[in-house]
Amino acid sequence: MTRPRQTIIYLAYACISLFACTNETEFEIKNDKIRSLIKVGSDSINAQAYFPDRDVRNYLHGEFNDFYKEREYNLAWLNFDEPEKWADELLEALDSAPEHGLRSESYETKKIEELLNSIYNIESQKEKRKKWRKKLIKTKKFKEKMREEDTVRFKDIAQLDFLLTASYLTYGSHLLSGRIDPNEKEEWFAPRRKNNLSEHLTNAIEQNDIKGSLHALEPSLKQYTLLQEYLIHIRKILNRPIAEIQQPLRPDDKSYEVVKAKKRLTFLKDIEISMNDSAFYDKSTIDAVRQFQHINGLEETGEIDQRTLSLLNKPLSYWIDKIETNMERMRWLQRDFEDEYILINIPAYELKVMRKNNVALSMKVIVGTRYKKTPVFSDTIEYVVFNPSWTVPTKIAIEDMLPRLKKEDDYLSTRNLRLYEGWSVNAKELQQKDVDWDCVDSSNWKYRIVQAPGPKNSLGRIKFMMPNSQFIYLHDTPAHHLFSLKERSFSHGCIRVEKPLELAELILNWDRKKTVRYLEAEITQSVVLKNKLPVHIVYWSAWVSEDGIINFRDDIYNHDQDQQKKIKQKEKIIAHVNEQD
Repeated sequence: MTRPRQTIIYLAYACISLFACTNETEFEIKNDKIRSLIKVGSDSINAQAYFPDRDVRNYLHGEFNDFYKEREYNLAWLNFDEPEKWADELLEALDSAPEHGLRSESYETKKIEELLNSIYNIESQKEKRKKWRKKLIKTKKFKEKMREEDTVRFKDIAQLDFLLTASYLTYGSHLLSGRIDPNEKEEWFAPRRKNNLSEHLTNAIEQNDIKGSLHALEPSLKQYTLLQEYLIHIRKILNRPIAEIQQPLRPDDKSYEVVKAKKRLTFLKDIEISMNDSAFYDKSTIDAVRQFQHINGLEETGEIDQRTLSLLNKPLSYWIDKIETNMERMRWLQRDFEDEYILINIPAYELKVMRKNNVALSMKVIVGTRYKKTPVFSDTIEYVVFNPSWTVPTKIAIEDMLPRLKKEDDYLSTRNLRLYEGWSVNAKELQQKDVDWDCVDSSNWKYRIVQAPGPKNSLGRIKFMMPNSQFIYLHDTPAHHLFSLKERSFSHGCIRVEKPLELAELILNWDRKKTVRYLEAEITQSVVLKNKLPVHIVYWSAWVSEDGIINFRDDIYNHDQDQQKKIKQKEKIIAHVNEQD
């Protein structure tokens, strides 16, 4: 090879190397600038600005900082040429937030879209996202813009990356454990699900599976998925015009009001009705009304009475709110249910023993009144007591019994109640007449009242103990006539069960003969379960039954109303914060 040719080749190699080095150096300079911005911006104090939801801000800004620290302050969602494809995947996931009863706008999607368009000179709405890469590659103006080392632009890129990370963490937190803390309510005890979200996001990016990672944070409870299907269905028909029914209706009625009733009955996909323009209240209409009444826990008369009319005239937004409210509650559950457990649904006044997703036993229950609510919590039954005595809680003794002790001289004796001077084991037993009840009030109450075992005992013949700080347990009752009523909120908070013998036999694996033998002994005996049985006391005013039918119930404790009010207040605050930015 001649020397001139060698020289040309060496010069060519040198130029290529120099160009490569220049490009590499340029990239490193850009990257260092971005990393410096990210390091400062992801500091715990600065990071708080990216979380308009104050309730999650307190702990997510730490996750935010950990996430960027772990990746050495490099960009997560973007590079200098274009957004990473998982950024698009996140935006698609945020677009589907309403399917979970959440609001896309709560995750700063508008601001993210604006920054994407500003930085990359593209429209980033849903229908445009698939064209990102083609347009980015072909746009000369974009390439020229990319070569600019404008500090403002770097700040925008860092801010956009922060917004995407904060949106993922916030949305993930909402899917994982809900938007509001249930434990702020006095009657709610729900340890919330936890996850290391910064690590979860790191893994999602490494595996290029943002949607899958978010799906993994959703409740695994089958009920959640079933309610979600109904939510999507009702949202599809949300804007369908449906006229209100003006009056109650009965079978054989004939009027245009019947036509309106038929149309309203079709919004729930479980109700079967022959749709036609007939104004006649026929058998098909009767059956459909009965289905609607069954779904709502009403008397199944087939007539559109005043109560049925009131529910039928509810706007579709009412049913959406109802479903979304209960989906939120399912996000509060710490885990999925076990293979075997007891489920008690307060608004349904119902208990079910579940074994591998099948109902082994179901029965009616009586729950606390509106003023003495049954709390929501999970625990385990540890033992069963046959022929229990009842030590009256001080609160019940003062609030319910003291006024009657002052008026009725034989109040204790007629109810097989025994009075003790104090709470010690050796406390002296007293007669009702030994106490000047007119001088007794809540400030000087010191007495213990005990009801001996027997058929009139307030706990009945069996109680099911799950020791807890709320002093709540399951028990029999002498007042079995109350189970014939539709609405059964009569207790002081404990749960009265309709079929105590069947429940005891099922969880102890006994036959009726053995159960009766223990009862007829007429002495108090405790039997410890070989395996503790989980009990979940829930407040579901919307759920899907085993036959796949949606069910709704009255909000007997106003928990729905309180929860919806809190969530709307939160959404209003978030919207205000987003407008200020």
